[in-house]
Amino acid sequence: MWDNDNNGTTADHIVEFLSENKFNAVRLPVMVSAILDNKKPNTKLINSQTNPTISVDSYLGLLQSIVSALQFRKIGVLISMHTLTADTAGKVWFQSGVLTEKEFLGAIDTLTSKLCTEDYWNILGIDIKNEPFGATWGDGSDTDFRDGAQRIANRMFKGCDRWMGFVEGINGRHSLTVNGDTFEYGDWYGGGLQGAKKAPVEFTVEDKLVWAPHYYTPAVYPQPYLYKSSTAGDDGVLTKYVELDDDTLFARVESTMKDMFGFLASSSSPALVLGEFGGLYAEDKHPKKTAKRCTDYTIKVMTSTEGYAGGFVWSLNPESLYAYNPADTKGSFYEGLVDLTWMRANDEYLEALSAMDSMPNLAPLPCFKRNATKN
Repeated sequence: MWDNDNNGTTADHIVEFLSENKFNAVRLPVMVSAILDNKKPNTKLINSQTNPTISVDSYLGLLQSIVSALQFRKIGVLISMHTLTADTAGKVWFQSGVLTEKEFLGAIDTLTSKLCTEDYWNILGIDIKNEPFGATWGDGSDTDFRDGAQRIANRMFKGCDRWMGFVEGINGRHSLTVNGDTFEYGDWYGGGLQGAKKAPVEFTVEDKLVWAPHYYTPAVYPQPYLYKSSTAGDDGVLTKYVELDDDTLFARVESTMKDMFGFLASSSSPALVLGEFGGLYAEDKHPKKTAKRCTDYTIKVMTSTEGYAGGFVWSLNPESLYAYNPADTKGSFYEGLVDLTWMRANDEYLEALSAMDSMPNLAPLPCFKRNATKN
C-alpha cells in the first residue's frame, strides 16, 4: 500500500482485484507479539493519502481497517496466527525465551475483544497456528498440537463463539505405495493430519472445526516423490532429476493429499479447506513444468473430491519467496497473483485458479440465506 507512480497499490484496488477475480475470502497473517504490543505500524509502507481508510495509529487499528476494506466487497477474512515475533516463526505456538502459551492466549483474547463485533462480521475465524512443524499429535506432551489447538480454540470461543477454529497438521515422514511404486514422502509443513484418525480434535462448541492443512510443490522443497528419479545434492537440491509423466504425477499428488489429510474429506464431517497451497507457477523453470503441474493437480483434487470446501492460494503478494527453481537450483525466486510492481495481474496463475469457481457454494459473504425476522 505504498502506492506511487512506479509501483505499489491501494487497499481499494487490492479488494477490487480480489472481488473481480471471484475470491470470496483471504488469509490474513498476523504476528502474535505485534498483537500484544499494538505499536504503530511502519508508515513508510503505507501511502495514507491514497489509502485514507487504512488506519496507521496502531497494529490492531490496521487490522480492523483491512477487515473493513475487505468487508465492503463481501470478502471473508481468516486470521492466521502466523508468526510469534518478527524473528521467530515458531515451530509450535510457544517458545522458551520468546513467547509463552499464556501470552499466545492473551493475543487470542485481544483479537476477540477488538474484532468480534458486528462491525467486523466478515471474519471467519482463526487459524490456530501456522505450520506447527515442531509439534506432536495426541501424545499428551507440551507440544501436543491436538491439545494445544483445543485449548486455543476454546479460549477463542469464550470471547467469540461465532468464529471457527482452523486447525493445520504437523510434520512427519511416511511410506506410501501407489500403482506398485513404493516411495517415502514428508508432510508439507502444516499438512500432516494422520493423527486425527485416532485422536480427533474436539472443541467445546460444536460445528466450529475446520481442517486447514497445507500442500505445496517442489518450489518450496523438491521432494523426490514428485520425480521419476533424482540424486540428492547439497542444500536440498535434486540433481539429475527426471520428471514424471502427467498421469503418474497426478497419482502421487492425489495419493499423498489423501494420506496426509484427504481421508478427512466428507460431506458429513468438519469442512476441509487447504489453508495454503500453490507456489511458483508461471515462473516454473522445470522443462515439463513439474511445480506448475503440482498446483494444477492440487486444484483438480480439490474440485473433484467430495468434502473439500476450497483453499487459500499462497499468495497474492508477489514478494512470496521460493527457494528452488527448478529442483537442481537453489536461490531466491518470487511469484504472486500480481507482478512485483503490484500493477499487473498474473493472468496465467489466475486462469488456473478459475477452475475453483465451479466449486459448490462458492459465493461472496454472507454465503448463506438468512431468515427474515420481524421487528
